Amino acid sequence: MNLAAFAIAWCLFAQVPAEGDRYAQPELRRRKEAARIDEPAAEERPAEPATDGGFGPAGDARERTPAEHDPAAHLAPVNAAGHGKLRPPELLAQALEKPVEGALVGTPTTLLTALSRSNDRQQQLRITLAYWKLCTAQADYHWALDQRDRLAQCTRAHTNSAGALSARAAARADVRDAQLAVAQAQEDLVELMGAQGEPTPPLASDRPHVGDYYTLYETIFANRQPPPRIRLIHRTLPVLRQAIDAHGEAIVAAIDALDASAEHFQKSGQGLATILATMEELKRERRLFMSDVRDYNQGFAEYAFVTAQPNADSRALVEMLILTPRGVEPAGAKGSRLRGPAPPGGPPAEGQRPSEAEPPAAEPRERTTQYQHDAATEEPGLYQGLVAITDAPQRVQRLSNLLHWDRNMPPDAGEPTTLGDCLRGVAPENRLAVISAYWRAREQAARYQSLTEQAELLNVLPAIANELHRDPGMAEAAVRLQAARKAARAQVFDAHVALLLAEFNLMQAAGRRMDDPWMLPSTAPQSGRYLVNAGGPRSHHWSEMVRLEHGKLEERADSILQADVHRAALVNETRRGAEANATADEIADEPMRLDGALRSIRRQSVATLAFLHDLTEYNIAIAHFALAVLPPTIAADELVKKLVVARTTRREA
Repeated sequence: MNLAAFAIAWCLFAQVPAEGDRYAQPELRRRKEAARIDEPAAEERPAEPATDGGFGPAGDARERTPAEHDPAAHLAPVNAAGHGKLRPPELLAQALEKPVEGALVGTPTTLLTALSRSNDRQQQLRITLAYWKLCTAQADYHWALDQRDRLAQCTRAHTNSAGALSARAAARADVRDAQLAVAQAQEDLVELMGAQGEPTPPLASDRPHVGDYYTLYETIFANRQPPPRIRLIHRTLPVLRQAIDAHGEAIVAAIDALDASAEHFQKSGQGLATILATMEELKRERRLFMSDVRDYNQGFAEYAFVTAQPNADSRALVEMLILTPRGVEPAGAKGSRLRGPAPPGGPPAEGQRPSEAEPPAAEPRERTTQYQHDAATEEPGLYQGLVAITDAPQRVQRLSNLLHWDRNMPPDAGEPTTLGDCLRGVAPENRLAVISAYWRAREQAARYQSLTEQAELLNVLPAIANELHRDPGMAEAAVRLQAARKAARAQVFDAHVALLLAEFNLMQAAGRRMDDPWMLPSTAPQSGRYLVNAGGPRSHHWSEMVRLEHGKLEERADSILQADVHRAALVNETRRGAEANATADEIADEPMRLDGALRSIRRQSVATLAFLHDLTEYNIAIAHFALAVLPPTIAADELVKKLVVARTTRREA
């Protein structure tokens, strides 16, 4: 047995949460500052003088205060030791270091150099956004090389295996895809910089920032109205910051899982499916990490360009976006600490949170408890009461009601608002846009809760693994479980960002003020059959779409219910350590029952998200049909009655 894997797994077993435990944020280390790719190692750098706080990214001058409204706060802890204790700054350094082979062609270019090619503020913003797009594309390319090399290392003893050869070829194709993405990002930046005649394209040499960013929103906009987009950025930056950390932890855990599984495969040639699945998880987490890093840096770039002083030059703008490179002291700045505009009221007060958002509610409204089982308790199906329902439309309706029941929303989710309230005062020609935005925001709320529950389903498994830790192969499987739990927790943060964006779009579509409480849709979508007739030519297409969409929902619902039955069965078999009833195909596909349970949870989650998406499309099709056949002067309340059967998503109702 792999001793390193066993040691990691034992750390995991020792931290199985007791029933009712809340997620406890691990002790936060000091954040490393963003830095240039070619900067010296930490031990070679001169000591930096302490400086006061300022607007912009936060460096080492202070520790980050944990966010008071962690959207995943009710999940169980995921605290096992990681591979090398890598944090986001180290991961970025690893992703952006120059590879020994397969190096990209281009001239290293700083953000300051890129911005100096234009004096137009809007053009400079476009250059900045393109610069970070290029930077993250470079990181994706370097990680694609790493994936290719890791796979070759894992399968080096089995080069005649068709499965291994296929996976290697796919990894090489991923490298080509990443290289093409870099070339396109270079071309976009060249065009914006006006550098078409230069011999080589640019390569980003400044690293994006992954530490805290202090917006000082309340101070800067104390006496003026911010643009709507700035309000969105202000609210999403703290959550993106948490998502970056969460995906960073998931990357480290996926590398641990890969290392834990590789030795067994190299010796026995068995478990290729597990190696490839773990590789895929690592690739997915790396891409999500870099996507969040890009969105984070592009977000506060937009914020900085709006809030910068009108006479700010390129250097001043760069100082608001990245920390000053070592050894280069900007004019007017003391030391290398980033400084931004001087807002009224000065730097953040001691103890002020970065990117201060709306005062959060004290606690989430409610947390589910149906997943808090100990190792000896049989796992019930979540939807076992729906399996016996033979009427397909009724199954769809019951399942939809469960998925759209608000139970684990983040504290800043918004003010519950019915569809009727949202449509009041909206001009007839704008109703379709508002209804579509309403249902998409409702979908994101349900997605957030579904992903939260996926994480809670995974939280059942550590206690089971603990009971079976002496079984052969369980140590490696437990490390894979750890990686899956961290990835699931990171998905919750991404879903939180998506919910805020959907609510922002709803507020804009409805013409509401961004300083008002954002609307959280509280009307449940229509899930039962919707009776339509062919009607005239304007409604014929949409009447057919309504019928087809509901037919698809019936199949989606059946997929979820069967996936839930399969998941519960695998979890219970894992709990009993049962292998005798497994078929040969099942054993070949999953080396351990625990791996089968992990995959089944993932499959159920994917099926659930697909159902939620199709339910949204069903309701948008209904809106198209209703607005095509109803008079445009119909009152908002009457229109709602034609769209949905009145149901609320709130439990207290």
